[in-house]
Amino acid sequence: MAAKLVLVASALVFCCAGQPADSEFFINGVSGSCLFGFELLMGKLEFLEEKLYELERYQRETHSNNLFTSCSKEPSKISGKYRLQPIANEKPFVGFCEQEKYDGGWLVIQHRFDGSVNFYRNWKEYRDGFGRLDGEFWIGLERLHRLTKDKSVTLMVEIEDYDGNYGYASYKDFEIGSESERYELKRLGVYQGTIGNGMRSNEGRIFTTRDSKNDGDDENCAESEQGAWWYSECGEANPNGPHKKQGEWKKMYWYLHKEGAELKFFRMMIK
Repeated sequence: MAAKLVLVASALVFCCAGQPADSEFFINGVSGSCLFGFELLMGKLEFLEEKLYELERYQRETHSNNLFTSCSKEPSKISGKYRLQPIANEKPFVGFCEQEKYDGGWLVIQHRFDGSVNFYRNWKEYRDGFGRLDGEFWIGLERLHRLTKDKSVTLMVEIEDYDGNYGYASYKDFEIGSESERYELKRLGVYQGTIGNGMRSNEGRIFTTRDSKNDGDDENCAESEQGAWWYSECGEANPNGPHKKQGEWKKMYWYLHKEGAELKFFRMMIK
């Protein structure tokens, strides 16, 4: 912005210096032709600024020419979309890296904030993933299994309710099983956070969707809560429930946070 002001001021001085003060087009100290040229210059500067902003945003969000083994290895520390290849000889994928909160290096695996994506989906969709990385999405259970198998992975959960109350929970040793194991939540590790240990009852449970009941309850918790999760008799969390409340428990909630207050924001990340 400062460089722009210097350039504009210099151009205006140069323009005025070349005009006779007694010119019939001299208006309030600046000639009409100079004003016209000045307006053209300003228009071009604004156009170039807009293009520069678009290029910077594209570079920040896509980084399509780079390939990293993890979000932690990306050097710019700017949040956005990156090409990742955590496992050698496997096809790279594009993931969203959170590089500013909690020391950065996080791969986002689930994001809810505006209700633009329907999360009441079937087994195949939860296995493969859905949504948009620059909006709401679920990364996919199969990819999550590969990213956590036999590794030391920390899970970070962030929530915010409609009163603006924010909180988090982290688990130091997160791993899920394969599809043949029905993506069992094998372990979580040590809990830290401000919203309570709301996933502990899910440990050892297998994933349930509306068309694949694995929750140990008389009813399908995915149906009764309109979500999908490692339900344990419906449990203490429903991160993939409706963004707008559809019933007492048909909503996003983390029960230990204000006894299941409806949430407007939910995000999960791993590192």
